[in-house]
Amino acid sequence: MTALSLLLLIGLFSTAGAVMAYYFLKNPDLLLPGSAKAKPDKAAIHLTFQGGEFLIPGYLVSRIKRSPLRVVKKINLTIPLGWTVDNPARVFDDSSTSSQWIFATIDKPDSTLSLVKRLRKIYRHYITAPASRHHTGLYNYQFKASSPYSNLELFTDNLQSPTLFIRCEIRKSALGIKLCSRTITISDKLELRYSFTRSQLGNWQQVHQTMKRLLGTIYRAK
Repeated sequence: MTALSLLLLIGLFSTAGAVMAYYFLKNPDLLLPGSAKAKPDKAAIHLTFQGGEFLIPGYLVSRIKRSPLRVVKKINLTIPLGWTVDNPARVFDDSSTSSQWIFATIDKPDSTLSLVKRLRKIYRHYITAPASRHHTGLYNYQFKASSPYSNLELFTDNLQSPTLFIRCEIRKSALGIKLCSRTITISDKLELRYSFTRSQLGNWQQVHQTMKRLLGTIYRAK
């Protein structure tokens, strides 16, 4: 090997080492798995999404889906039950108990039909009987076993003019847990869909207040 070849080889390895050192310095979780979980990112993430401004604590963000042009398409969040701005930063990991967390998605509305209209136009054809009062204080609708919604139960806060709808799974999901979900309208272009374990259905008011508090903190209409 000539002296020139040796110098070129040394230069190549030096450059590669510098690039790798910089990359891992910027992404320490790749070098030390779990380090990002040990030190949750408290810095706020600023996003513009469908005409709204979001300023979200980094430790709550589990994923931001973007287009090839970096336009925000969807925001996934994982929120501790009872969250407030002053709570210590926590992230969901393998040691977390699912019942103490809320899983949320901020996205475009998936339907132009409101849940009230859906109940009156669609669900009513598959409901087995009039709603009954549940021990949570909500009204409970059961679906026919032969219906497309046989794995669901529907809960509302009012029979005549419901403003709150919660859909709960009867059987366990692929995650091994039974989930309940609700949708909150953010604007005419955005909605917040959140899920929590069925075991927390009795605490639906606390879950609801957590999400209202979160939304009032992170979102501003432009």
